[in-house]
Amino acid sequence: MLTKLKLALLIAAPLVAGAATYAAAQGSSPSRETLIQKFDKNGDGVLDDTERADMKAALAARHAAHRQAMLDKYDTDKDGKLEPAERAAMRDDLLTRRFQKMDENGDGKLSLDEFKAGAAGAMQHRHGRSGHRHHRSAAQGATPGAGQVPGTKL
Repeated sequence: MLTKLKLALLIAAPLVAGAATYAAAQGSSPSRETLIQKFDKNGDGVLDDTERADMKAALAARHAAHRQAMLDKYDTDKDGKLEPAERAAMRDDLLTRRFQKMDENGDGKLSLDEFKAGAAGAMQHRHGRSGHRHHRSAAQGATPGAGQVPGTKL
């Protein structure tokens, strides 16, 4: 049972990440600055441990709500999990929507310019507005705070 669960999570993770990327590209993902402003209760511009815990709880709740929305939409047999055929339908729907978003002129074909624009937008979202962000631990030689949300303490 546990192995099946791990396998399901391993298969579902890229799909959920893709769905989250698609949703974020639609403008539903808050920026880091917005998150800091929202959860910085004392207004000092830095998230302390309590504020960071509140942020993590809120993001976990948002993730759970998104997962439930995906189940509500794609779990056709309503058993609380996505079977292979349901996952395939979800994947097909998400890819179709991504294609339609990239196909700016709606002709059912992607020109090289449409593809480049769509890929650039996806890369910008995936890696943040300022490029790649590396998440390394101090043991790997990173400076303290590397890969950390700006405005948070260690």
